[in-house]
Amino acid sequence: MDGQRREPHALRLARRQALSTDALLDRLRDALRDPEPVVDSDPRLASDGVSNAAALAALLELEPEARERQLALGIPADVVEATLGDLRRSHRPDDAASVLDWMIEILRGDVVQIGRLQVERRAGEWGHALHIPQEGPLDPESVDASLARIRSFTGSDRFSCTSWLLDPVLQAELPASNIAAFARRFELVLPDHPSGEDGAEAAARFAFRRPLAEVLDPAAVVPRTSLERLVAERLRAGRGWTQPVGVLRPA
Repeated sequence: MDGQRREPHALRLARRQALSTDALLDRLRDALRDPEPVVDSDPRLASDGVSNAAALAALLELEPEARERQLALGIPADVVEATLGDLRRSHRPDDAASVLDWMIEILRGDVVQIGRLQVERRAGEWGHALHIPQEGPLDPESVDASLARIRSFTGSDRFSCTSWLLDPVLQAELPASNIAAFARRFELVLPDHPSGEDGAEAAARFAFRRPLAEVLDPAAVVPRTSLERLVAERLRAGRGWTQPVGVLRPA
């Protein structure tokens, strides 16, 4: 040896993690500023082994610039704050690194939250895509109010939703639920989306805010509500869930 003390292993790991986080922050900032749409496969959104905590820290670092961007786009201030609230959802410390493609859309204002629902500002094949945040009840009054304002915001009456919440099993098993009422608003155009997140994984994360592997373990996750019991029962029986695509019926 040359007489110099070897750097402790923990410090080397911390230094590498800091470098990875800095690199991620630079890539995300570049994606945030890009005038062109950012696709899910964009290499700038690769987490490169960065921890959830580090990824969340990078996202929060960009929040002020994201706020300025969205206000400059003419997005109302209350919508901007509701949209950026996605950064602070209770499950973000556990999944930030795995959803960078989603989070950059939130930061850029490509997806905004208006009341109970989120909507994509650019229309796709079946209109503007709607998303359901993992928070609070999905009561009809809140959904009605959200859709009314979304129609005004987008200037459109064409909307779609791709979600396991549209799986017909939910309407059959929980017909009186708010979720079933929400699903009945849509006419299914595809029984299961051919790409994207697996329906089973989506159901596990929505119902329990836990990954599928944990939900499959009865010792790790104990269902408490009727929705949780239905989700867990099907997942543990290997029946899974679909993610249908539905088009919103005319108001």
